[in-house]
Amino acid sequence: MKLRPPVKFHWKGNHHLYYGIFFVAFGIFNWYMGIGNGELDSILSLWYSCIGIGLYMIIDDIVEHTVTADTPLRLLYEKIRPYLRK
Repeated sequence: MKLRPPVKFHWKGNHHLYYGIFFVAFGIFNWYMGIGNGELDSILSLWYSCIGIGLYMIIDDIVEHTVTADTPLRLLYEKIRPYLRK
């Protein structure tokens, strides 16, 4: 199986690394804000989900720019890309 070369990283570009950092920060900050509330157990899974999705996006972007361009998010984007440009 031949993998495509990594995508060159331009720091001003629109990367899912930045969105992943936002998701992780959102999950952590909201988790700390909700500790004093009685609703911690009911919404805790949402915060963990935000952190998990954010970490996945960060790892995916790092792999895309260092190892190969064939990552799951890249392949998904390439499949839905024709439908986004109308």
